[in-house]
Amino acid sequence: MSLSQKIADVLDGPDAGATPRDVTIEDGPHRLALQLTASGPVGLAFGVLDFTTTARPEWTPSALKAWGDRVAARVTYLMEPLVVLEQDAIAGDVEIRSHLPSTRGDRRAFYEVRIGGAGALRLTRVAFDETTRRRHAIDCMMTREVLERLVDDIIACIP
Repeated sequence: MSLSQKIADVLDGPDAGATPRDVTIEDGPHRLALQLTASGPVGLAFGVLDFTTTARPEWTPSALKAWGDRVAARVTYLMEPLVVLEQDAIAGDVEIRSHLPSTRGDRRAFYEVRIGGAGALRLTRVAFDETTRRRHAIDCMMTREVLERLVDDIIACIP
């Protein structure tokens, strides 16, 4: 059973409507942790998606960059397209963000993905308020199918 199938099982399980809650799912070398804030039969909301993998024994800066490039190129179905923003030259960490944030009034919202050593990927959604000039975390909202596809694509992009 794949990680995405295990996500569906957990979301349909006995605690299906219980939120907020932390959900952790493992499949072989892959581990997914969600801070679930809402869940229904069609969609869900979460604060943070943490994915880790031990599928590679070593993560060089170039391997992290390749993973980031592949994720940005493949994950084209979120609210905004993703682009690799930068790579830390020393640590090799990669930052991916929405290319064109969604704007509502004085607020711009965007996805932020950080890929780091030891095979760790973290997805969050951030809002920037033009009035206060401050950033703050907001929930990621998506259908269950999009979450399952996202996890499958993250795994498929591992170099």
